[in-house]
Amino acid sequence: MRKILLWVGGLLVGIGAALIAASTVLSYMGLGASYNFGDPGKFQFVLVPFWQIGLAIAVLGGACLIGWRSLKKSVA
Repeated sequence: MRKILLWVGGLLVGIGAALIAASTVLSYMGLGASYNFGDPGKFQFVLVPFWQIGLAIAVLGGACLIGWRSLKKSVA
């Protein structure tokens, strides 16, 4: 369980950091990267920037890493 939390947490933090970096680079180039969570068929547009998605993924990965640390301390 500890190894799974470590790998999943590290992977999620890496993906989140990559999305934040991609959003920063695209913003520097004058492009706004976002994902549409709405329904374009009904003309509902809920655009969420990549940096917010990356931050949410990185926070989830950080929670996994904190869980990994707490399991490590309680077993030892």
